[in-house]
Amino acid sequence: MMKKQNNKQVKPSFWKWLHQYRIKIALSAFLVIIPITLILTAYIGAYTTNNKVHFDVEVTQETTYIKDFISYDDIDALLLHIEWVALKSPEENTEGVLVNGYYDFNLRYEAKEGYSINNVSVTPLLQTPWTNIRSLGTTQNLTTSNRVFRIIFNYELPVRPLWFVTVEEANLYLKVDYTFTSAGSPITKTVYVLYPLENITPKPIV
Repeated sequence: MMKKQNNKQVKPSFWKWLHQYRIKIALSAFLVIIPITLILTAYIGAYTTNNKVHFDVEVTQETTYIKDFISYDDIDALLLHIEWVALKSPEENTEGVLVNGYYDFNLRYEAKEGYSINNVSVTPLLQTPWTNIRSLGTTQNLTTSNRVFRIIFNYELPVRPLWFVTVEEANLYLKVDYTFTSAGSPITKTVYVLYPLENITPKPIV
């Protein structure tokens, strides 16, 4: 009696397959994985670098970058009232430079119950995410009546710094220094407030 032949083919092992197609795999990695890695690195780098916030005119060795921000209504001793009242888009002068742009905000404070406020000062800053666009305003004392804070802003928005990223509006950052009396002694604090302007429309738009 003749023995039946075994017609089953033995499948090559994974390692044999990997060795056989190693050049194609390496080429695919070079053409796909590496570009994706470079793109992700560019996006993460742009976001991280341009999300650094400070309140100095220029960066120095003593510059402190602020990471922790609170809402305008989370300050312990006072409540900030913020109203975006005007936006003036910049225009080109005869040399092609953007000039005369600004944002106006009405700011005032209201002391919370149980607090006696001695002094409040505010430094405003407009800065966009993803891009290196920022404009530092002037420090002013704040009162319980509205005071106009004007921030010069000679930039055009929206901008598209990267594919799939559109920056529609800047954020308003506030450095708030305030002094209040507790148990007969003055206490001075500094807090940093983030007030997003996206989805807010000022009145009027000049």
